[in-house]
Amino acid sequence: MVISIRHIAGIIICSAIGVNLFAKDTSNTISKSNFNFGHQSGYMYSRMSDAYFKSPGSWDFQTGFVAFYTSEMPMVRNDYWKERLLLTIPLTFIIYPCDFIELEINLTDLFVEFPYESIHNAGGKTPRFKTKMRLLKERTYLPAVAFTVGVAFSSAKPFTIWDNDHNYDESNGLAGAGTGVADYLLLFTISKKIDTTLVLTGRIGLAPLGSPVEYKRGSGQADEIPYGLSVYKKVLPYLALQCDVSGMYNGLSSTKLAHYSVARLQVIGLTKRCDYSFNIEHGLTKESDEWVGGIYTTMHFGRKNSSK
Repeated sequence: MVISIRHIAGIIICSAIGVNLFAKDTSNTISKSNFNFGHQSGYMYSRMSDAYFKSPGSWDFQTGFVAFYTSEMPMVRNDYWKERLLLTIPLTFIIYPCDFIELEINLTDLFVEFPYESIHNAGGKTPRFKTKMRLLKERTYLPAVAFTVGVAFSSAKPFTIWDNDHNYDESNGLAGAGTGVADYLLLFTISKKIDTTLVLTGRIGLAPLGSPVEYKRGSGQADEIPYGLSVYKKVLPYLALQCDVSGMYNGLSSTKLAHYSVARLQVIGLTKRCDYSFNIEHGLTKESDEWVGGIYTTMHFGRKNSSK
């Protein structure tokens, strides 16, 4: 079989065209090395809780309104998409079947995202489930210790993935607010009452977060380490203050944009039937939401006493 120079030239030309088409197809690939896990999922893993439990048989319902603002999203090349505003309404049930178990069902976070182009910039995320278990009951010289296991089913929006518009040229690079292919959470929480009005809390854990980009286009995973320190002070019978520094740090893989960290101040109004938490946060890293503000309303049902 004789292969002429013409055949070789044809093969080279066809190969070049194929490579060019493939390069165009993958020019917007977001993979493990450059996907912004911080803005994508960090805000869901930065909220602090303590290692205590409410009275058996009680349950809470939490909702509210929270805004997340960033003036310049990392890596976004299109000026139109650099500024991002995310408005959310959380819908969460917290159930206490006994005095050493807490079940949290986050039904969804309804959201709308700006710049707003279409219905694709609004919606909600799939449910997330957490189970907190007591490992050690607080004693005079020992803190309370709890262990939390959390899981989320696939919550990536199909139209965002299949349209391939989760890139840094035509969008802010995120595949819909609060989405991820597979999110898990393992968390240790330690709390200690210094006196009847002051509680210190720390936490450390592991959260393998899946990237919601298509598998064939470089789907990745970030093994994040949630951390946090919190000081809770009850200043009046009906008023408390809480200061946090919390977030998640990418310590087990090499994603460039992974460290989500915020400083948070909460002013909490306390009543028998409902708590009102006025929340303001400021991002401490470029991968964090720059400003967060809003209110969480937690309604209590069947409660006999408080955890703090």
